[in-house]
Amino acid sequence: CDTPGQIADSRRRLAAQARSADPPPLAIVAAGRTAALHAAAHAGRRFRVDVEGGATLDGRIGGDGRLALPRLDPGYHRLHVGGTLRTIAAVPRRCFALDEIAPARAKRWGLAAQIYALRRNGDDGVGDFGALAELAAASGRAGADALAISPVHAMFAAAPERRSPYSPSSRRFLNALLIDPAERFGAGPVAAAAQALGLDAAPAPADLVDWPGAARRKLALLRELYRAHAGRDAALDAELDAFRTQRGAALARHARFEALHARHRGAGRDDWRRWPARERTATHADRDDAEAGFHVFLQWLAERGLAHAQRSARAAGLAIGLIADLAVGSDPAGSDAWALGDAMLRGVTVGAPPDAFTPLGQNWGLTTFSPAALRADGYAGFLAALRAAMRHAGGVRIDHVMSLMRLWLVPDGADARDGAYVDYPFDALLGLVALESRRRRCIVVGEDLGVVPDGFRAALRRAGVLGLDVLWFMRGAGFRAPQRWRRDAVAMTTTHDLPTLAGWWRGADVDLRERIGLYDDASAAAERAQRARDRRALARAIRAALPDAAPDARADAAEFVDAAVAFVGASRCALALLPLEDACALDAQPNLPGTVHEYPNWCRRLPAPAPRLLARTRVRRRLRALAAARRRP
Repeated sequence: CDTPGQIADSRRRLAAQARSADPPPLAIVAAGRTAALHAAAHAGRRFRVDVEGGATLDGRIGGDGRLALPRLDPGYHRLHVGGTLRTIAAVPRRCFALDEIAPARAKRWGLAAQIYALRRNGDDGVGDFGALAELAAASGRAGADALAISPVHAMFAAAPERRSPYSPSSRRFLNALLIDPAERFGAGPVAAAAQALGLDAAPAPADLVDWPGAARRKLALLRELYRAHAGRDAALDAELDAFRTQRGAALARHARFEALHARHRGAGRDDWRRWPARERTATHADRDDAEAGFHVFLQWLAERGLAHAQRSARAAGLAIGLIADLAVGSDPAGSDAWALGDAMLRGVTVGAPPDAFTPLGQNWGLTTFSPAALRADGYAGFLAALRAAMRHAGGVRIDHVMSLMRLWLVPDGADARDGAYVDYPFDALLGLVALESRRRRCIVVGEDLGVVPDGFRAALRRAGVLGLDVLWFMRGAGFRAPQRWRRDAVAMTTTHDLPTLAGWWRGADVDLRERIGLYDDASAAAERAQRARDRRALARAIRAALPDAAPDARADAAEFVDAAVAFVGASRCALALLPLEDACALDAQPNLPGTVHEYPNWCRRLPAPAPRLLARTRVRRRLRALAAARRRP
């Protein structure tokens, strides 16, 4: 919309859509209450509702076009009217809750992990679902209830340097580089495939993930396994065919995108928007079936591996199991933007307005669903992404959960400060989250950090969505006592974008920012002075809440981490999650916002496989202290 006339025309068309004489493709009503739909185009006609579960309801639309619905149980029901089929989503008031998990316990705890950072013997230089299953089993032995993980969304197989899990190619499919091929084929055939390719048995251990190197190795192994087994193994072929049928056209399009992207990237066209015109839309793209078949195979293996990790978590006693992470958007050059067409925003990217933490605002370079298209498409893309996140998990964390209500959109080429908020259909989206949560017995956590609209947190609380209380932000005049944290929230020591406990205590984050030029000398000096005051304030708060912990401002980092873990565990939050970086008292955080090449974001690996890490004396002691703090009244 470049002119007042174009703006007026857009408003007229939006208003016309809102006055449609037909029920929408997906009508959202409150479960257990009577409701009415507008169906003026069908006034006086009969309608039928096929209720999920088998019953049938009949009625007649009023002369005024009012279609009166009876009370419906939560679920998706089919509305037949005027020869057309619509869906009615009867949504519950609240999401599936922690206190509905048996055996019920007042305050639960768990760990949080970046999957790529995990190690296991024989991995290919990057953490994978096999290592995740090992961590889940070890977490269960330690008494954990949950294991929160970094996003597992599909990235770009042909561009592994695009490594941020929060900038995926598709939120509807999985990251093929997280596959553990031994889960399906066993260690012997995988070793044989490596030998046939002339690869070493395993790459040398390293502190950082070499994403291009790991991708070359893993994809070569997987391609060799595909060549050796697909079409030759009847059981595999049957499983693969069933998976292909189950995931349907969406999977076929994602696989085709991956094949086309690999081909065009080699010709210097990394972005589908620069591909030949016939291939810029999923419906007209060349099929490239042989290569696309390989990518279907990868998605099948990835889903098997993630499902295995969730089963391992539940078998180990984790009452919740995995808590998946749903990113706020996807890369405009990725599979979702290509396959979903006009359902996705074009010409703008998602970000955040200026605030105290980022005075220049943020542009995350992501696209997401158009709010108008969401309604027109029956929320299909949103539901697909949400279901993919919940499919093999007992919980989901919705990144930047404020996106359910509004998003800060920045026009292409503009400064982040020049963006604007665009409203989203909040009640509809929140209702669908609650419905999917209940259908899948999946708790919901909303990452509600940053600029939060008035009344938003109260609405989430009413819907049973847990907020996020992070130690560094729990402040007033000083650090807030654990008893004053929110009950309906998840407590965390830190997040992937913030300093670790040990790094914060030592000031490693300030030293880093000064070293790479994010702070000048004056800013670094001011930050160190403030950090000294904050250290004293936090030590006082811990001492007041937990006299036995009692660190002072001169304590070493390991002692402080011990006390801070117990302090966060003592919060009244329903769930507490401890990142592995803090369980191990590591200095470096996974991601440093505002950097690209200056810091190895999304690359750092943990120092040992999970079973060995959690068996370390100091780590065991921290986990016991966390568990004990959660048992406090």
